[in-house]
Amino acid sequence: MTNHTIQDGFDFLYQDNHVRLVHGVLKGLGIPVHRDDYPDLFQEGCMIFAQVYADYTLPLTTPLERRRLMSYAYRKIRWRLLDILRHQQLAVECRQYSLDQTEDPADADLVDGRAQLPFSQLTNAAFFDELWQHASQPARRYLLLALQDRFTSDTAIAKHCGVSRQAVFQWKKQLFATARRLGRDWPDMV
Repeated sequence: MTNHTIQDGFDFLYQDNHVRLVHGVLKGLGIPVHRDDYPDLFQEGCMIFAQVYADYTLPLTTPLERRRLMSYAYRKIRWRLLDILRHQQLAVECRQYSLDQTEDPADADLVDGRAQLPFSQLTNAAFFDELWQHASQPARRYLLLALQDRFTSDTAIAKHCGVSRQAVFQWKKQLFATARRLGRDWPDMV
């Protein structure tokens, strides 16, 4: 039984290129390097590794023992980062709309809550506002329902609205045509 500190964990992580483990976990989770919060998640992974190293009680004298530590650390980092990502996803605030609402949804902010940074949200909000102004009524209905996370497919939207899947497909087609037209007319918008 050996006693390690968190500082020992950081020292071990940055020697012999062990830091690749954290990059490997992030890659395994499907998090691209260009994602806005990649550096934050990488730092979280490094801190998790250091804590795992400090808590690891088995000796690390042979290469086999080090491989066991790395395998154990990989699983711990993966699980904890998955927890962090789940909490982030639950923290995203999405505005829900109903077709029975008395207020006009056009007065509310249409924002893709899945955007990662405030700047991205502002850009998305501007685009969705412009799209809303130029879209037909059925296309607007599709846009509102598609931005809600509770509808996972066009089939679910069709069932919710009591129309056929073909009708929802036409709404979607109209919305995409409007978005393409906006992209051609105002290339800076998209």
